[in-house]
Amino acid sequence: MFQTKNFGSVEAALVQSYRIPKAARGAFRGKLGALQKQGLFGAKNMPGKGIALDYGPDQFHRLVFACELFEFGISPAMVLRLVESLWERRLRKIFSDAEDAVMKHQDAAGPDDVILHMGGVHLMVDGFSDAVPNVNSCPLSKLPDNVAMWMSIKHEDPNGLPPRALITNLSMRLRAFHTALGPAYMNELRAERAGKADQTVSKPTKR
Repeated sequence: MFQTKNFGSVEAALVQSYRIPKAARGAFRGKLGALQKQGLFGAKNMPGKGIALDYGPDQFHRLVFACELFEFGISPAMVLRLVESLWERRLRKIFSDAEDAVMKHQDAAGPDDVILHMGGVHLMVDGFSDAVPNVNSCPLSKLPDNVAMWMSIKHEDPNGLPPRALITNLSMRLRAFHTALGPAYMNELRAERAGKADQTVSKPTKR
């Protein structure tokens, strides 16, 4: 995966892979911008006046994670709490494993696709108590067993967990993002080269 300082290319890939309607793209851009300013990329990668961020695999993954949670209606505040609490100790590895599965099966789902899941989730209660839900993963081949386990949680569960789960095929979502990012990257390269060509043409000839 490439790195870029042009967020426009990254945004274009997210817009395409998440099929953001044209009328909602301004709001979508504002939502992602607010997350970045509030620490989505960590304390050492905060945007600010005169600071151009580098967008690479880690930033791509954090943005995809945020968008996946938005699809479930999870609030930006909860997204930021999850990233702060779980990125280094769990989520970074989950995304790395998901990328490995993409490399093995680039065009279709495979049995080792990584499923990102929140089993026994109770987001309403977590929101009241400023807690974060448990986020884990499993291979696609093990998903039926996990679903059966979650759906068999009894009402007197000692941890108060309900028979509920949020699940997404993270490897498939990354495939969609990579597919969209390719043309965005090429457009960025064309624009950069066109700019350099214009500078060459306009440069005065020394005599």
